[in-house]
Amino acid sequence: MKDLRIAIMTVEMDLHAYAVRKALRDRHGAVCHIVETDCFADSGRLTWSPTESFAPTLPAREGREIDVRSLDLIWWRRPNGTSWQPPHGPKMPPGVTDEVAVDIIAKDCKATFTGIMLNEFRGVWINNPEASRNAENKLWQLRAATQAGLRVPRTLISQDPASIREFCRSLNNNVIVKTVTGTYKVPLSPGKVDEALLASDESLRLSPAIYQEKISGNRHLRIQVFGDQIHAALITCDQLDWRFYLNKSTVEPYSLSSDFESRIHTVMRLLGLRMGIFDFKLTPEGDPVWFEVNPQGQFLFIEGLSEVKLTNVFTDFLANEVVGQRARAVG
Repeated sequence: MKDLRIAIMTVEMDLHAYAVRKALRDRHGAVCHIVETDCFADSGRLTWSPTESFAPTLPAREGREIDVRSLDLIWWRRPNGTSWQPPHGPKMPPGVTDEVAVDIIAKDCKATFTGIMLNEFRGVWINNPEASRNAENKLWQLRAATQAGLRVPRTLISQDPASIREFCRSLNNNVIVKTVTGTYKVPLSPGKVDEALLASDESLRLSPAIYQEKISGNRHLRIQVFGDQIHAALITCDQLDWRFYLNKSTVEPYSLSSDFESRIHTVMRLLGLRMGIFDFKLTPEGDPVWFEVNPQGQFLFIEGLSEVKLTNVFTDFLANEVVGQRARAVG
């Protein structure tokens, strides 16, 4: 598709963006821009007007201006302009160090960027920004998974010490605790609830956290959903959080039942997503138990550690989304 025009909204030095751009060019002859949303300050490229006097433009990584109206598809990958990798937050020119100035510049760049996109873009979103933002909410996810008939671990989200202790006692303290949203500053891992935590009203009251039934076993599912296609990988790892132990894990393709795939698609519809990366854990009996869905999760490592070739599949999905929209417009 030689006239395919795509932009990837992400942060600086995003390997996924580079890999997908190359595959889009090689497989589909697409024009693909990377927009580093943490590098807007001092770019000189953000422009919008409510009249036709000025084109609505964004800066691409190559130093070009992009007219948002010319784009067929936006991959809304990492649009927040922040990363947990240092240096944190939007990049500023060396001479801009005043905290107030930095805050104003960052917020004005973000608001202008968001306004341009919402006002001017008429193509395909992967995913729609509002749906993606809502789907990141763990409470919303859990409700959707329950409605779809997926097995969800017994869960409490609370900062009430009495309720937390009662919940943990009902599970013999076989409970995992994790944050509701996490932070971009550092990568965090879930941990097992212990007596010291349960004894501290101060710690329990400070902030709501997710308290969840611990699921035994060492087999984890990473499920990539691109539109109607589902590609699952089995990760075998003895650690609680396999993300930090990939060098001690095995990764291989995994087949899902049609009923299970149907329930995954139901979650996608309920959340309004076209792309989603799901995490499940298999019980010793082989039953999948829900953990979460990330609207823009990582998938390149699955390709690197297994025979599940996802980059080409994903770029074909993006191209087909544009084909589908064009067909609907003609029809």
